[in-house]
Amino acid sequence: MKISATHSRHSSFSSLSESELVNHIHIPSSTPPLSTMEHDMNESWVALDDGNGNKAPLAEAAMEALVKTALEACMDRSMWTPNGGTAKLLKSGVWEDTIFDNSPLVLHSHTNHQHPPNPQNQNKAVRIPHPKGSKGESDVLVWSGTWSHTYYGHDLPAIRCEAIVNMSPSSLAKLLVDSSRVKEYNKMSIGRDDILVLHEDDKWVTKICVAKTKPPMLGKILVLKNLLHMEELPGGGEEVGYVIVSRAVAHAQEDDAAADVEDPSKVVHSEMLMGLNVIRAVEGEEDRCVLINLNHLRSPMIPMMFAKKLGLSAAVNFINDIRALC
Repeated sequence: MKISATHSRHSSFSSLSESELVNHIHIPSSTPPLSTMEHDMNESWVALDDGNGNKAPLAEAAMEALVKTALEACMDRSMWTPNGGTAKLLKSGVWEDTIFDNSPLVLHSHTNHQHPPNPQNQNKAVRIPHPKGSKGESDVLVWSGTWSHTYYGHDLPAIRCEAIVNMSPSSLAKLLVDSSRVKEYNKMSIGRDDILVLHEDDKWVTKICVAKTKPPMLGKILVLKNLLHMEELPGGGEEVGYVIVSRAVAHAQEDDAAADVEDPSKVVHSEMLMGLNVIRAVEGEEDRCVLINLNHLRSPMIPMMFAKKLGLSAAVNFINDIRALC
């Protein structure tokens, strides 16, 4: 993140003097946007908008770094431990041509236009082991993972899942990005609102969302305020696929994301430390895709001892709820 942001600063602000550069807007800063937040010198904050609803100068560098970091974690086989059922599926070898490093991803560079991707190293559609209608197409592969860094949230487990979905890449991407359709696949959702849209078209979406869910039997409302960013992979969305990332954000002027909730005491603010959906096109089958999902969530509602178990269960439910719409 710091390297990408620094490159963007040097390439975009060379005409500005040091005294004209503003923390967060032009320079990543360890100073949090809110005084109520803990100041950690190992963390950096970057503004996504300029305060007037426009994309901030460092926003694209932040997006590029977020996508790169999420994909590197997602495709790092050494980070992930399969659960019991997944370990058995992997021993058969049928998924070997689909998962992890066997299907590398090449990304757009939004901050360095001097070095376009090598055409010999372009993304391709993936092969899948099971034909439509077969028993095996219902497989859901699930892993839990731990982080090698010691930054914020490193002690919390991450969850990764991968599965075949009988939906075209663009249809699935549109479904996951459209806030008005969240309730179709998340029965606990009580709504997701777009509070700031920085860019939106068929190939690229960047916006800030506030999502509210009400898990059964807990009597609490879980609130997440996230950046949501979607872009098609180089080579084309329908031909190759899409990547969608999300991460918790803070508002520079403290507001109440739960202002419309009748009883604020029943609201629990949680953080999406890393969210990722990779939608891969399937070779020779335009109405199918492979969905890879990564979630790294921090919530006071979830005791540490249950975080892994609940995360694994939620990952499988997410895939099956998506499949129910096919």
